[in-house]
Amino acid sequence: MTTPLQPAPISARRVISVCVDDFGQHEGINRAALELADRGRVSAVSCLVDGLAWSTGADVLRARTDSVEVGLHLNFTEDFGQGGCHALPWLIARAYGRQLDRIRIRTAVERQFDRFEQAMGRLPGFVDGHQHVHQLPVVRDQLIAVMDQRYGAAVRPWVRSTLPAEGCPSPAAFKAWLIGRLGAKSLRTLAGRHRYPQSNHLVGVYGFDLSEADYLVKMKAWLACARDGDVLMCHPSLPWPGGDGLQDARNREYRALAGGTFSALLESARLEVGPLGGQAVSAEAGAGVRRIG
Repeated sequence: MTTPLQPAPISARRVISVCVDDFGQHEGINRAALELADRGRVSAVSCLVDGLAWSTGADVLRARTDSVEVGLHLNFTEDFGQGGCHALPWLIARAYGRQLDRIRIRTAVERQFDRFEQAMGRLPGFVDGHQHVHQLPVVRDQLIAVMDQRYGAAVRPWVRSTLPAEGCPSPAAFKAWLIGRLGAKSLRTLAGRHRYPQSNHLVGVYGFDLSEADYLVKMKAWLACARDGDVLMCHPSLPWPGGDGLQDARNREYRALAGGTFSALLESARLEVGPLGGQAVSAEAGAGVRRIG
């Protein structure tokens, strides 16, 4: 069975993935992700392959795959004109009611993998979900089935866990708890059965309603409780004329992640930003997230 990376003692230096979500949605997000990656502030980029800026972003991102992990941000809720998307509450209700069409879900998963591979010339290094849809019933089953067809037994991508870090204060504790309750444990069991490594916990959950100063205060708490193999998700963007509903929050996140305070917080918490680099290991040892390089 897959087990998560074993947490290091809190006093030891730990490595976490700082992951920019929504790459490809628009150029402001793309530019922020690339600049932060170049400065070593983030170690992973998760891609919306139906986004309006995916094609142009992928062209630049390909040159950075040696320094940053690039993954698929599986999407069923953000409509970029591709069809088959629904509001998150609708999707959750149909998923738990086992009313989703498995063939349509699988077709959509395959199409998104195809778009990623065609643009990047490689399979995703990890997989997660926009609004965490990858862990929902039916979706997670079809996702694992598609990955089983595409990946060999020797190397597996890591899959994001949404389990909240235990004892970690959060400005949105209920939201973090609810996200985890929507399929984290079931996904862990399924991933283990198919020998896919997972990250440990997810930190960085909030309501996109914090000032830059308050975001940094919460960042200090998230980093203090983060363990080896955890993922800190973020959604930064540089200013962009088209924008989106989260543009102000994205701009605040970018400034916080690009500033000197973030570096100081990492050092104070004895954390390093780096790749998780999941690989499959023997059944006797169990499959866990293992850093490479």
